Amino acid sequence: MSTIAIYSRKSKFTDKGQSIENQIKMCKDYVYKHFDCTDTNMIVYEDEGFSGVHIDRPKFKQMMKDAKNNKFSVLICYRLDRISRNVSNFSETLEVLQKYNISFVSVREQFDTSKPMGRAMMYISSVFAQLERETIAERIRDNMYQLAKTGRWLGGKTPMGFKSEEIQYLDSELNQRKMYKLSPLPKELHIVERLFQKYIALNSLTQLTSWTIKNNIKTKTGKYFDNSTLKIILSNPVYCIADNHIYRYFAKAGCNIEGNTNKFDGIHGLMVFNKNDIKKNKVIKKDISEWIIAVGKHKGILNSSDWIKVQNTLKSNSTKKPRQGTGKYGLLSGLIKCQHCNSIMRVSISNKPYGFYYYYKCLTKEKSRNCDCNIKNINGKIADKLVIKKLKKLSMDKNMLIKQLNRKKIEIYKLDYKYLSKKNQLTKQLQNCEEAINNLTIQLAENRKSVASKYIIYHIKELNTKVKNTKKQLHNIEKKVKSPLIQQQNIDILKDLFKYFAATVDQLELYEQKSIIKKTIHNITWDGNDLKVKIYS
Repeated sequence: MSTIAIYSRKSKFTDKGQSIENQIKMCKDYVYKHFDCTDTNMIVYEDEGFSGVHIDRPKFKQMMKDAKNNKFSVLICYRLDRISRNVSNFSETLEVLQKYNISFVSVREQFDTSKPMGRAMMYISSVFAQLERETIAERIRDNMYQLAKTGRWLGGKTPMGFKSEEIQYLDSELNQRKMYKLSPLPKELHIVERLFQKYIALNSLTQLTSWTIKNNIKTKTGKYFDNSTLKIILSNPVYCIADNHIYRYFAKAGCNIEGNTNKFDGIHGLMVFNKNDIKKNKVIKKDISEWIIAVGKHKGILNSSDWIKVQNTLKSNSTKKPRQGTGKYGLLSGLIKCQHCNSIMRVSISNKPYGFYYYYKCLTKEKSRNCDCNIKNINGKIADKLVIKKLKKLSMDKNMLIKQLNRKKIEIYKLDYKYLSKKNQLTKQLQNCEEAINNLTIQLAENRKSVASKYIIYHIKELNTKVKNTKKQLHNIEKKVKSPLIQQQNIDILKDLFKYFAATVDQLELYEQKSIIKKTIHNITWDGNDLKVKIYS
């Protein structure tokens, strides 16, 4: 008797469309009709809340892994696009199934890959599925063009210097509608103007960051600026005044510009549509040629010549040759921290007439130009050698190391028991509260018109608050329960790593040494005089 796999997928957790349960039921009905198979010979894979655009789905990946291990001989789904809406992904999936002699059946389209016509029709159908998706995407782009004509704000995180303001208007049929525009925040816009002016003077994001820290200039959320935040502000066209000069700049870059030069009135600012793309939960900036540029309803604050000058400088600085050696040195990069301000200490290279050397320097010290931190730098070679020496010593003294790790393991077991005990206590408390609420609800139903009802309602509210707090505590405890398990695994890994560390570490490449150190060292701190190393344990 064959083992049959059923795969179901739904993009969103909604009641619309064919639910996961309905998909599985229809697939099972198909199996009962066409195969000699019972429920015990079926494996069901469900992915709910995942798009068909890509195949990065947990149950799908598990299913393909099982396919390679020959755990089933037939794969059935309700509809073709449940597997993938992407032709390339679908074809690759089909190739894998064919490689492992697994037949594929789509119930709705009645395709069966065990037959030549079924294979051909499936490819054709998958092409149409992608064509439909691309048509939808094209309609979205067309809609963007229509929105661009209005110069409206489409929502999302507003740029520094603006807030979103609702405005009412009448459509072509005199129906009242609402839309949003960017409304200025003068204090924030003044900061933005100063940032542009200072960048033009300094020609460096790092120096601009240092200047903001020195002058206590902060973001909308009250945090210090960093290079990436400043770059987002400086490269945003929203601040640029719409004039003929900027029109020609974007036209030359190949952008899609809504309207002609008459709309670029030298007063209003710009709006950009279709600037970013979201793929696998990551925001990816699109090429400038794909942008849609329009004149907004807000006023611009920066003349186009200065804005373009800033863009050219940003581009020039980003393409400069990186400093020599930054990736070849610094065994402790990412691990060593300043004890004074808890900032990361980064590798800095120095080529002096008397020779080459590298050192670790506090990032806060560098950004604030010694204002917020003035801890002295540490020689990189000396720091790296000290850490390797400590690890070698620990590795060679195996009895002491094993004893230390085993002692830590016992501590973790005790901690694990403590957390589990607390978890059981909270679970019992939660059950008691929910049972009490249930009893009080019954009493309330019987005494709706009595004086006692308001006291019952009050008590139910109190218990409900207690339930919420208990659930919150349980959630935190469950996270802590997982932590000891990870620590136990870390200890076992450490034992294996330290077995041959002293004998082999000097023969390893830098990236290999870094890999071992990251697995064995929890953190390293520098207080200006001493280097303190804390091992994972």
